Amino acid sequence: MNNLRLTVTPRSRFGLFCLVTKYNMKKYILILVAVISFPVLAEDPSLLKDGVKGMVSGVIAAGKDTFSGIKEGVDNGRQSGSSIDGAIIIMDKAGLDKYVKVSVLTTKKVADEEYQLTIALRNDTDTPVRLTNLNENNALVLLDKDNFVATLKTVMTPDTSDITIQQHAAIKVRYIFTGVENIPASLRIYGKDVAVPAPVSE
Repeated sequence: MNNLRLTVTPRSRFGLFCLVTKYNMKKYILILVAVISFPVLAEDPSLLKDGVKGMVSGVIAAGKDTFSGIKEGVDNGRQSGSSIDGAIIIMDKAGLDKYVKVSVLTTKKVADEEYQLTIALRNDTDTPVRLTNLNENNALVLLDKDNFVATLKTVMTPDTSDITIQQHAAIKVRYIFTGVENIPASLRIYGKDVAVPAPVSE
């Protein structure tokens, strides 16, 4: 029978050390939590509940702040950096006002409390522009004559929320809004209100 030889390299030693250390750390943390918790629990159970509640709230708040910071970093990076095709990135009212002319060509009632808008986006600059983050809350909504908000019937995905307009060109996009209980009055895009023509029935 052949002898089985096990070669221990520095890398494998380090990996074993990390594994043992990780296991021991988890064990020590559990012991520490138990040591701290049981006396408190014995003294006043509500203190333990409040402590755990505060800890969990802190973790959730930190997580929200982290994701918010990541998103803001991505947006700032997209806005300040050059895109692959050299397009100007637009994600707010200031950029929209500067680079794109928006108008609503038609408003068509397609079903009960549903309207389809044909929107014209015109770029008169020498550079392509790209509208982004249209899938975010309140980036693209329809307001009726009493200023009640209606949202898109089909929620945009990150893949469909970007619109690119080539230099010295215009495009048409069509969206259906649902929950429109009164006559549509204006389209709000990035906080900019655009007048909507009188609706026609399909």
